[in-house]
Amino acid sequence: MKAIINAKAVLPAGVIENCTILIDGEKITAVGQDINLPAGTEVKDAGGNWVGPGFVDIHVHANGRGNQWFSEDPKAVAEYHLKHGTTAINAYLGYDMPKDALIQAARRIQAVIDAGIAPSIYGVGFEGPYINPHEGANTEKNDRCGPDEDEYTQLYEACRGHVLQWMYAPEMDSDGRFGDFLRDHNIVTAVGHTEASPAQIRAAVDKGATIATHLFDAMGCWRGTESIDETGIIQDTAADGCLICPELTYEIIPDSKGIHVKPANMKLTYMLAGPHRVAIVTDCCPCDYDPADYAQPHIRSAQDLNYNEKGELSGSILTMDQAFRNFMKHTGASVTDMFLMAATTPAKAVHIDHLTGSVVPGKYADLVVMDPEFNLVETVFHGKPVC
Repeated sequence: MKAIINAKAVLPAGVIENCTILIDGEKITAVGQDINLPAGTEVKDAGGNWVGPGFVDIHVHANGRGNQWFSEDPKAVAEYHLKHGTTAINAYLGYDMPKDALIQAARRIQAVIDAGIAPSIYGVGFEGPYINPHEGANTEKNDRCGPDEDEYTQLYEACRGHVLQWMYAPEMDSDGRFGDFLRDHNIVTAVGHTEASPAQIRAAVDKGATIATHLFDAMGCWRGTESIDETGIIQDTAADGCLICPELTYEIIPDSKGIHVKPANMKLTYMLAGPHRVAIVTDCCPCDYDPADYAQPHIRSAQDLNYNEKGELSGSILTMDQAFRNFMKHTGASVTDMFLMAATTPAKAVHIDHLTGSVVPGKYADLVVMDPEFNLVETVFHGKPVC
């Protein structure tokens, strides 16, 4: 038995000062101020620091420094993010991989999951590959013109019938069969990399889509950019279509400079949807350069952004502890809301909230300890400190 005492514990309903969190093995058994500790309990003093749920990142491609999910060692990606507080992670595979390579990558990661080698990986997810060819970086590497039944069936089977999340552009599913497949197999469905009209997004949501992949990023206007010539603004972007669907949870990439999402749009989404429908994600991607090698104001000098060889914004090199602080800075969100958006809401979005995502008895003892400035002090995974 272990106990964390003197914690400023962040629970779904609010903060409890001088709180004790009792842990038996991998699970939380009690949370509160007046807990009698069994004899022999190993006690750790949190020193009045914040203690909240470990982060849940449902959109991760790599560790920012060469290791990717489809590499020979996907465990390295999970371990890197675990040290930055991410105790539950989605191994998200991108749209720029050829069919056979994508299927093999899914099989490799699923084998790691099945073997229990990296228990913080909760499943495989797919960002596409059925995306709008005009929306996203490196889209020229994706030669698909729409869903391929043979491919998506093999991808599903590669994951042994469990895909944590699957994203597609609704307008690319011309006959609706892929959307039907996702619905019929109870797969958590997202919309993204899209120029879908509000009606097309609404149709996807009616089929069961529940997530908007990195809202505002890789989302264009179904009328085309020429609409600005007539109205002065681009009308009916896919982001607008998503924001009017209350069934959706909105992923936000909160980089320090507000490049992926302008601070005003972060705040708009937070105020409109509330913390129960916003999921902070990193979209951490492989980065083949060191930002320290570039002087300001070069675009590659940003410490948490990633650009490809063409100078296109290509995800981030964020970790969740950084993303947490950035979102709080940009929006002024409360501590309780921050932990909801960084852990509880994303866990619920991919249906793992019965296991993790909040400091509640019966769930895994997945915790982060943060100092008063919200710098990460320690990660606890399944009841054990992460070294």
